[in-house]
Amino acid sequence: MNMRKIWLLAACLVMAFALPSFADAAIDGKSSASDPQPLLEERIHELLVRLRDNSDAIRKDKSVAYRISDELIVPFIDFPRIARLVIGKYWREASDTQREEVTNEIRDLLVRSYVTAMSSYIDDMVSENNMIDFQPSHYQPGDRKASVRANIALGGRAPAEVQYQLYFLDQWKIYDIRIEGISLALTYRTSFGEQIKREGLDSLIAQLAERNRRGEVEIPKQKTTD
Repeated sequence: MNMRKIWLLAACLVMAFALPSFADAAIDGKSSASDPQPLLEERIHELLVRLRDNSDAIRKDKSVAYRISDELIVPFIDFPRIARLVIGKYWREASDTQREEVTNEIRDLLVRSYVTAMSSYIDDMVSENNMIDFQPSHYQPGDRKASVRANIALGGRAPAEVQYQLYFLDQWKIYDIRIEGISLALTYRTSFGEQIKREGLDSLIAQLAERNRRGEVEIPKQKTTD
């Protein structure tokens, strides 16, 4: 299975959490959480309808995908928490300026991944042949963390198990994605941590800034099977 493709599609589906009705449903006026799984399932359907309606425009103009990303993704992803997971032990040693800079660069990197998924794999996302099968939720009332599990099948291949990790503050926000049990954040940590150890955090920030300037997409390399 093309795991890069799975990573990108799973990341792109993050935006389903950001549709306004999801945010409204997650807050009842008392800042209490509700099970995010049925809400995600409903929002994924709405998302795919929206992508289908805009598919021609996205193919012709990538800025359309960026506008959708800015509207539906960015406000509802916990980028500081993701950055802390990615940087790991080096977060404690970082200055406030370094924390802000590395969070911004990681955010730009991930958003570009979402847009790449929308632009490159939109046909896969709106195809009726691709099944997104949600698994029963283990959410308990009062939980502040949740894991929404789904299987994504592409092109008749065996489905890949996807888990969206969420944390509830005033609403649910995603802070990690796991594909076949492999954490996206921790996989980045392995790669980035080696560079920080060799060259320091400022070097990583500078390299991420250059990759973002060039428009590169950084997806962790995974073993693939046919």
